Amino acid sequence: MSSENSHMVALRDVVMEFEDKKVLDDLSLTVEPQERLVVMGQSGSGKSTILRLILGILHPSAGEVFFKQFEVTRLRRRKLQQVRRQIGMVYQYSALLSSRNVRDNVALPLEELSEKSRKEIDTIVDEKLDLVGMKDARDLMPSELSGGMRKRVSLARALTMEPELVLFDEPTAGLDPVIASVIDELIISLTENAKVTSIVVTHEMASAFRVGTRMAMLYQGKIIEDADPETFKNSQNPVVAQFLSGSTEGPILEGSQDAIEKK
Repeated sequence: MSSENSHMVALRDVVMEFEDKKVLDDLSLTVEPQERLVVMGQSGSGKSTILRLILGILHPSAGEVFFKQFEVTRLRRRKLQQVRRQIGMVYQYSALLSSRNVRDNVALPLEELSEKSRKEIDTIVDEKLDLVGMKDARDLMPSELSGGMRKRVSLARALTMEPELVLFDEPTAGLDPVIASVIDELIISLTENAKVTSIVVTHEMASAFRVGTRMAMLYQGKIIEDADPETFKNSQNPVVAQFLSGSTEGPILEGSQDAIEKK
């Protein structure tokens, strides 16, 4: 049995290159069950790349990616599909199908990946929509929803397969502060009530410190700080301190433009 079994997620010595750009540089990171890990960093620093590696959408140039005991990078397609059923994904722009109503969007994973009857699926859909406060919107089209409502529907869809791990890509981006707080509270209650592990990619400071039980800072392809929120807030690392303060003075803008603009 692998020593990685005790972790929900483990990235070990991961290198990710796109053409001539090294986005992740020998990166190692672990996530424990029921943690809410917040991964922060500049736009284009590779935060979303980490989520895609965990899902097996991307393959690292070097290194290993584990979900529980499974080495994602080595799984055959069918096994990878089975593993993905245990992972929910909430995309930055919700990724709802514009031609399908809320009910059908939320039902999609169940229709594609399970053998459940329509009646069983409807029961689960209603339960998940109720969980995110959107049960009354089941017949609406995505075009009729606000940004916050679309985000909640996306979260309901991510929960339909009862995942152990949910990945959030910028969950509060573009939302007003009140709705952002609603999304944050949903993420927190998931961990506490459904025993779900969460990885949240964000550069929204208020949201990050509200949600996270642990914070990691990604900079120039490496995790340069990994700590509980209070320790992170008081980090002596000049890059972290500048990122948290939003100051224009410091090493981030002094770094090479290539490093800052990595995608």
